[in-house]
Amino acid sequence: MTATQLITLEQLLEAREFRAAHQKELIEKYRLPLVSFTVNMPGESKKTPDSSIIFREGCNALVKKLKETECGLEYYDSKNPDTGFESFFVVKTDERSLKALMLKIENEHPLGRLFDLDVIGVDGRPISRETLGNSKRKCLLCEQDAHICARNRGHTVETLIEKIHSMVDSYIKIIS
Repeated sequence: MTATQLITLEQLLEAREFRAAHQKELIEKYRLPLVSFTVNMPGESKKTPDSSIIFREGCNALVKKLKETECGLEYYDSKNPDTGFESFFVVKTDERSLKALMLKIENEHPLGRLFDLDVIGVDGRPISRETLGNSKRKCLLCEQDAHICARNRGHTVETLIEKIHSMVDSYIKIIS
């Protein structure tokens, strides 16, 4: 893994299309809700030592939560494209309960803010945070809505990456 592999916008858009097609295939095959997990990593380099740790810990937290709640894991797949780590979990439970579990992980895990745990329902539509009465995600650095802050480029990529590195560093100290 190299931290110098830079990704173009075109590559990111192609990866999103591929991920959406794969999600659709899995939902059609299993007729169960799906968790699509990626790492919230700004900038042109998506595969870094930090994103690798975040991804590993996110997958571990997800599997642990599914075991704790006795949700059946029907299918799991993990991919490692240059555009960033991604995994797919098809789960035997209802989609709203699954989204609630994913929100719990995002809200409680020390790195949870960096996890992007999307739940796709059996109808192929994402289950939003707002559906369960949760507010939109806040920016890592300020209290604004994360999407608005990102769109307005409220912070430099370097500042965001420094914050992420600090979060990962703190987490590693906690578990060591």
